[in-house]
Amino acid sequence: MALLLQDRLLPGVAELVPELEEIRHDIHAHPELGFETERTVGLICDYHRKSGIVEIDTELVKGCVIAVIEGSRPGHTIAIRADMDALPMNDGCGKPWASTVAGRGHCCGHDGHTTWLLGAARWLAAHNDFPGRIVLVHQAAEEAGTGAKALVEAGLIEKYGIEEIYGGHTEPNLPKGVIGFKPGPLQAASDSVYITLRGKGTHGGRPHLGVDPIPVAAQIVTALQTIVSRKVDPIESAVVSICSINCGNFKANNVVQSELTMSGTVRTFLPEIRDLAEENIRAMVTGIATANGCTVELVYDRMIGSVINGEEQTIAAHEVTKALLGEDNVRIIRPFMSSEDFSEYLNRIPGAIIRVGIRDEEHQVSLHNQQMDFNDEVLPVAVSVVANMAVRRLEALAAR
Repeated sequence: MALLLQDRLLPGVAELVPELEEIRHDIHAHPELGFETERTVGLICDYHRKSGIVEIDTELVKGCVIAVIEGSRPGHTIAIRADMDALPMNDGCGKPWASTVAGRGHCCGHDGHTTWLLGAARWLAAHNDFPGRIVLVHQAAEEAGTGAKALVEAGLIEKYGIEEIYGGHTEPNLPKGVIGFKPGPLQAASDSVYITLRGKGTHGGRPHLGVDPIPVAAQIVTALQTIVSRKVDPIESAVVSICSINCGNFKANNVVQSELTMSGTVRTFLPEIRDLAEENIRAMVTGIATANGCTVELVYDRMIGSVINGEEQTIAAHEVTKALLGEDNVRIIRPFMSSEDFSEYLNRIPGAIIRVGIRDEEHQVSLHNQQMDFNDEVLPVAVSVVANMAVRRLEALAAR
């Protein structure tokens, strides 16, 4: 079978495909969660050493690997990041390399991300006629939203003098081999809301003797929907979703409960919209609860910031990728409301994260679906795109 976009691959990448597929299947079969990625770390380090990469750091943050490839002459420093952790869910892909661990699955493509960065690193180490250096960031705990923050707070950027950072993510909504770019806002900030309403329990036939938190919760849910419809500029985007309400026992149908819990998610792009959402949620929840005689406990957890790609960096990546793959295989995409902790890096330094299309007849399910599996046909394309972006960017920075 001919390789996908074979005439567009960097020279030598095609020869890496069999071993990269084997690595990808191995990672998929042995998923690890959060920062507990010891096996994956060992695999990454072994492959980098096989590629001749000697500067490898596993101590900066547990479960993460930082490696460095030096160019043949002085220049700037950029980073390429790939996440490696799996999801706490069963794998239903049905492939021979399906997860061997119950309750864990690579259903978001991170096995592919790790593998394409390994392939790019191998190619770059063998073709290091570029100025400057490339820092390879193998990050744990992306799904928990804490991995990038841990690396940033541990001094990753300062220790290695990283000036820009690039990354990529699997995208089932794009055809295989098509690379998506979006300057500016790409993915939303993700915040979590936890609300506890406390009223006064009573008999269901004597509601006037208690304070029922259920109608209070109903008022809150309705009111919160007006934040997006009446508080946010219609040109901008936001989502406020209450996703769980828990109160009482289904069979205790004649008991007015004294306590109710609710939780939800808030998604925004702009910092000012994020502030507006939190302020209004706090005011509405507190006001409605108080007016109805309930006490309230509200926890608003700002988890992950919005991914705002650098204009210059994204446009530059788009142009060099278009030159490599051809205009038909690159695309400017729309933003979406899922979140990505790559935002932690972009809060400190400019950069860009791209989307790597995997969709064909066999690969159509969404991310975080039990049947999701990375498309191996895309590996050589992703390796070529990532390595090419890094080299061309260093050359452009050196030419200034």
